[in-house]
Amino acid sequence: MKTLSAGAVLWLWFALMGQPSGDRASGSAPLPAHDVAALVDTADLTDVVQRYCVRCHNGRLLRGNLTLEEFDVDAAHERAPTAEKMIRKLRAGMMPPPGQRRPSPDTLLALVETLETVVDRDAARDRNPGSRRFQRLNRAEYERVIRDLLDLEIDASRWLPADTYLGAFDNMADAQGLSTTLLEAYLRAATEVSRIAVGNPAALSKTAKYTNPIDVSQHAWDHIEGTPYGTRGGMVVTHDFPVDGEYVISLETLFGQGTGFQDVDISIDGEGVALLGLEHGGRSTVPIRTEPIFVKAGQRQVAAAFVRTIEGPYEDRLKTPGWSFVGGEDSQAWANYGITALPHLSELMVTGPRRSAGLSETASRRKVFHCHPGTERGDRGGAGLCGVDREPARASGVPAAGDGGRSRGADGLLR
Repeated sequence: MKTLSAGAVLWLWFALMGQPSGDRASGSAPLPAHDVAALVDTADLTDVVQRYCVRCHNGRLLRGNLTLEEFDVDAAHERAPTAEKMIRKLRAGMMPPPGQRRPSPDTLLALVETLETVVDRDAARDRNPGSRRFQRLNRAEYERVIRDLLDLEIDASRWLPADTYLGAFDNMADAQGLSTTLLEAYLRAATEVSRIAVGNPAALSKTAKYTNPIDVSQHAWDHIEGTPYGTRGGMVVTHDFPVDGEYVISLETLFGQGTGFQDVDISIDGEGVALLGLEHGGRSTVPIRTEPIFVKAGQRQVAAAFVRTIEGPYEDRLKTPGWSFVGGEDSQAWANYGITALPHLSELMVTGPRRSAGLSETASRRKVFHCHPGTERGDRGGAGLCGVDREPARASGVPAAGDGGRSRGADGLLR
């Protein structure tokens, strides 16, 4: 056995400092010639490993379930996982353990940097990032794709389960399994989304119920985004009307006892369609609902809000809380004692269609259908070419076939 001389250690130090340890993480550029020349004394470094490391890491003791009896520094890349473990331990000063015989700090530094150089040189020669697992769309990605493809706003949580997080990310392929149950969920989502996009001229009457979250404050000065100016509180929902027809909008309220007459403005896509008067602040047994309203098919924004009649603060016995729902609803007889509790809109229901009147052209139908039989465009295109739109949408990153890569769309997405 022989140790490194002071001159050899200094020579290794200056030669290897030209390749800092940060380059090891990138592994992108080939090593300069002077770094390769620093490997001529790897035999001496192998002797260091055999002298100080093999005493514990041998076939008999197997400390750390590791043997270094056949380890060669010049061939460290052949045992890259073991070399990486050695580099981490040496960089942290954990090996050799405290109390054991140790080489000089310069020798340890030369050893760890030579190991890094050998491993990085081989990694730069054969770059293999590994295989990529199957990756599916998570909830947020699915919603964006549907918006780009069909111009629809959907809530993917209606059909898809919560995404698994890995390292604070929910779109990592390693955590995205695809079971038969999850595949069925995607098929159900596709079925429902297709129905919403195309519409249903034979749709049966049904009721969709929307509940207002209790964290929505409905004070006299609280304006909800999407409701008309001059209103307070209320709620805004996006409802899918399957067919042109008549629909009835119903409301449920909370609180408001003794607050007098209240008006509720109901609008669809910003256009007022009804104004309902609530007697006794809505605290009565009379159902709060509109007459049948004709609405065209498509995804539309329905808003209901109270007409604001109070501008200033309340003159209450107690200080007005910033959150209007602070009184709660479990015991309404006493929960709001001493404070003004205006009526709160708690639920909105859309029932219909009562009478169907065909299907109007919608943004999503224009995305799906290229033409319609019986129209001038349909007759000119021919029956065989009329139907589902084959022109690409803008949702996929894959160019569609036949368009020279000018656009991206559904054809490329389904490949």
